Amino acid sequence: MTLAKILFVLLTLMNLSSYTANPLATETDGTRFSGLLEDLASRQEDLHDRVSTSQVTIRSLEATVNRLVSENAQLKASVNLLEETVSQKAQLDDISKRLAAVEASSAEPREPDAASKCVSGEVMTAKDTTCSHPFTKVFGRCVFADSTKSGGWEEMRQHCKTMDADLVVIDSADFLWHLIRHLQEAGQDWSSYWVGGHRKSATSAFQWVDGSPMKMGTPFWGYGNDFKNQQPYDSVAELHICMFDTGLYFLHSCGVNLPPICQRK
Repeated sequence: MTLAKILFVLLTLMNLSSYTANPLATETDGTRFSGLLEDLASRQEDLHDRVSTSQVTIRSLEATVNRLVSENAQLKASVNLLEETVSQKAQLDDISKRLAAVEASSAEPREPDAASKCVSGEVMTAKDTTCSHPFTKVFGRCVFADSTKSGGWEEMRQHCKTMDADLVVIDSADFLWHLIRHLQEAGQDWSSYWVGGHRKSATSAFQWVDGSPMKMGTPFWGYGNDFKNQQPYDSVAELHICMFDTGLYFLHSCGVNLPPICQRK
């Protein structure tokens, strides 16, 4: 064998040795790369789980916030209702006291057929009153609640005058008490009624049709629509007085068409 052939064989063996070593290195690098991929996949899955958990938490927080907003609105509504109830209770308590005062003043009620009777601090001489149809005797007076007619105050006053009467004068708490009971017993407590109280302007004083001054305040006058201020209101449009049905038949300034309560002279 020549020297050249020997060298060729040696070189060939060296190349084969080098070729045999490289696959081992390649295999090692592949294993590492595969491990990295698996680690990345594991981290991606963990991140996905965390995102899912965060989304669930956010939805839960949103639901909690919505529930709190709804509960807050309900709480405000309950507070408003409670305040309104307290206000109405105070108003009802005041009305009850006024009714109690009226009923107390007319305890042991008697028709004025006795020798005399004290009414509103004044002594009134009793008289034997006889009333003809359609008028009815109520606390010594002849009255007629004509629920078949309705109109303005002036018109209804003229209607009373056609019967030789005028709109009723309520100048005592006792008479007011008996008049309300009369309306209830006659089944006529379903409407407001004109009475004989009036004034000429918003600056003049109220008086009855017989010229006597009207007594102001409790126990005659009721509350206004706001349940805060006592009637009458200083309104030019409301110069005439009625017994207001939804106001427990206390006196109110009114400006509508109503039936009259007439009183024969």
